[in-house]
Amino acid sequence: MTIEQDKIGHVINDIVSGRMDEQADSHIQQLYEEYQHGDAASHLKKYDSYDPDQAYDAFINNIEAKLHAKRRRRIAIGYSLIAAAVVASLFIFVNISRHDIEEKGVTTVENVGKAQGRSDKEVAQQKTIPFYSTSKPKLVLPNGDVVILSDDGVTIGDAKITTKGNTISVDGGNDEDLVKLSIPRGRQYDLELSDGTHVWLNSETTLSFPLSFSGDRQVAVTGQAFFDVSHTGTPFRVQCSKGVVKVMGTSFDVRDYAGETTSVTLVSGSVAYATNSETTQLHPGEQAVQEPGSQSIVVQQVDTRRFTAWKDGMIYFKDERLEDVMSDIERMYDVNIVYSDNYLRDMLFTGECSRFKNVDEFMKLLQMTGLIEYKKNGKTIILSY
Repeated sequence: MTIEQDKIGHVINDIVSGRMDEQADSHIQQLYEEYQHGDAASHLKKYDSYDPDQAYDAFINNIEAKLHAKRRRRIAIGYSLIAAAVVASLFIFVNISRHDIEEKGVTTVENVGKAQGRSDKEVAQQKTIPFYSTSKPKLVLPNGDVVILSDDGVTIGDAKITTKGNTISVDGGNDEDLVKLSIPRGRQYDLELSDGTHVWLNSETTLSFPLSFSGDRQVAVTGQAFFDVSHTGTPFRVQCSKGVVKVMGTSFDVRDYAGETTSVTLVSGSVAYATNSETTQLHPGEQAVQEPGSQSIVVQQVDTRRFTAWKDGMIYFKDERLEDVMSDIERMYDVNIVYSDNYLRDMLFTGECSRFKNVDEFMKLLQMTGLIEYKKNGKTIILSY
């Protein structure tokens, strides 16, 4: 028996016996770690004698009892699905393995923030993230004309803007006038600016930038963008709706959707976030938060992966309200969420998974927690108990 088989056996025994204590949590955590680095499916056949429905029901009932005692609903999707998959002789990819990451060209979290010396595989990683919408990016020119970006690219004066997969590049040009790039729902792109800075643009994001920089470098963003700023010796500024991020060369995430909390999350280097009333210096691992309608800035330590995983084709949430999770899903997959009961909005979830080819795969994953049901009608998803 391999070490991995032994760990699966421990989890099986924990579930069938209805045990949900620290030892059981430890067994599931060990299997979870193995699960991230390999395919456990080949070891599942020996457990066909177990009744999957009975074992899974026991597992869910114990979780619900444990959560009810805490007076809130919360589930670790990764753990619950691993256990259910083992019992039912199924294998569901909650996390893509490191081998799959390398094969698909997707960068891991350790590669976030590398402004220089990126490999071809790292640069190409955005091409692996599917498009969930037929809508294409729009570019508003200085004269007000609107251009739909396509693989053929567009020439603006001396500058050439090309699109290949999920990558948009700006080459040449001496024009410092601003152009405005809008990314629709259901898509995301890696934009390479003329100075070598990379900007990952999430769904429903708009970036205003010059085709060429002269002196101070300044752009403006609404939505969500991850910046990997090149070191040129001149300052780089990102204008948000409530303030401005000042940086020399570093990597950070800006989230500034209308009506939502504005946040600046620093991965590496050092940045300052300034509003009309105050300026705050950030260090790696820190996040500046500004609530809607507030002028004050709150700085907090965060797991930066929560705010940067999207750029690497991952869905990651930790103790997040279901409404907040689904808000991102709406933008990502270009769908609309309807709640049958407002109570559902405040349920807390924790989970991590690779971005699936369609929203149904994610919803099936969420449904297997046993806490919600869903129905899909076109682009509308209805959530219920």
